Amino acid sequence: MDFFSDTLFALSVFVGFTFVVGFFVLMYLWARKQKGAAIVFGMLMQMILPDPKVQHTIEMVTEAKQEKSGQEDINQDDNETGDVD
Repeated sequence: MDFFSDTLFALSVFVGFTFVVGFFVLMYLWARKQKGAAIVFGMLMQMILPDPKVQHTIEMVTEAKQEKSGQEDINQDDNETGDVD
């Protein structure tokens, strides 16, 4: 009985892993063909799963906007004074 349960457990792990890999391959192929089901699945996963670097991403976007805004202010000042590098 012990051998049977160990074999069944190992087989179930292998079947589960094969199923997951097969599902990912299917989603990849559907995404390459731009099927709606793959796009919807991706959107749902993006909505449900948390982004571990969300705070870092928000800080990067904020800094990029500030740098862009600062660069536009400098360019505007140069255009008003007629200074061109």
